[in-house]
Amino acid sequence: MKNLVSAIVTIAFLIYPSICLSAYIIQLKNGGKFITYHYWEEGGEIKFYIYGGVMGISKDLVRKISESDLPYKEEVVEQKAPPTPDVPEVAPKEAGEKAGEETKTKSKDIDVAYYKKEKRALMEKHREARERLKQATKVRNKAAIREAKKEIKAIKSQLTELAIKLKEENNGMLPAWWHSQLKPE
Repeated sequence: MKNLVSAIVTIAFLIYPSICLSAYIIQLKNGGKFITYHYWEEGGEIKFYIYGGVMGISKDLVRKISESDLPYKEEVVEQKAPPTPDVPEVAPKEAGEKAGEETKTKSKDIDVAYYKKEKRALMEKHREARERLKQATKVRNKAAIREAKKEIKAIKSQLTELAIKLKEENNGMLPAWWHSQLKPE
């Protein structure tokens, strides 16, 4: 009987940490929050696990990181945009209207074309920098590897800043198109 009780207690202690991971709250300067069970500092970024992947945020954008008593629970929460009563209703499309005009009416203050163009340009720069990193790694050129990594980091920071700017203009949410891979024109 003692062996059974000690086996159950041992199993409970081994399983407990994997069930109830402690959580950390990463609070951003713009008011955003991330909850994660593990984070670390790499270069000028805070990296952490979220939604089954790793995300990095510039240290300059982080207000503070604090430990939470809440258990970490990874789940995807669908957010809905708050209603915007000041945006005028869009009339049904008439035969002569272009499809792009409807988008301009709905996103009155947001220049969607600008954000898509900027993201495409940054994604193309990122692709080129990754290719340079790959070539530098192949020939073991440490200076070129450092330079390519530095450039990739700067591009990621620019993408983050662009996303934050778009999010501020769009009621605190990124539009669905932002998450799709935009191909260079």
